[in-house]
Amino acid sequence: MKNGDLPRYAVYGGSFDPIHLGHVAAAQAVQGALELDEVVFVPNNRNPLRRGTYATGQDRLAMIHLAIEDEEGLSLSDIEITRPGRSYTIDTIQELLMVRPGNLWFVLGADSLAGIMEWKQPERLARLCRLAVVNRPGNELNDLLNRLPEDMVDAIDVVEMAPQRASSTMIRDDIAAGRSPEAWLAPKVWDYISERGLYQL
Repeated sequence: MKNGDLPRYAVYGGSFDPIHLGHVAAAQAVQGALELDEVVFVPNNRNPLRRGTYATGQDRLAMIHLAIEDEEGLSLSDIEITRPGRSYTIDTIQELLMVRPGNLWFVLGADSLAGIMEWKQPERLARLCRLAVVNRPGNELNDLLNRLPEDMVDAIDVVEMAPQRASSTMIRDDIAAGRSPEAWLAPKVWDYISERGLYQL
């Protein structure tokens, strides 16, 4: 993990339903703060039987591609979309390290860090990669860190970031209500959503 000749990259997981400017800003903040060669967006699989205004895996892959295609150092993997069955972060990290050895970080928000001990093999995850925790003003991060095992805390790199108003839930709600969320989306992503009629009730 400390071999300087290996690439330094991060995995940024999530539903990205849809990807918005806040997601891209978080990836860029992590890339800059940790001096990474690349940040890889890894959208998770979603139960095809789930009801509601949600996009398919292929639509989410397409939107991420459109959002980052002109952003240097940001890339996309379909590893979880194409993997059958339920995907766990530890499985994705192990698989990526096999095909692409490197110094690896996993990106998550402070809110996700709060529940990390309920994940599959969280302490093994912290041994395989470092955790890039994106922290926004107002989060009680120190209290959270005090509740985590020492080995977990030692694997964390905190990346401070300005507040972001956008959220995927807010964007889906706006579209369903007939309001435009254009301000929170890359133009190509908004065009894609509009052309496909995504998130409409």
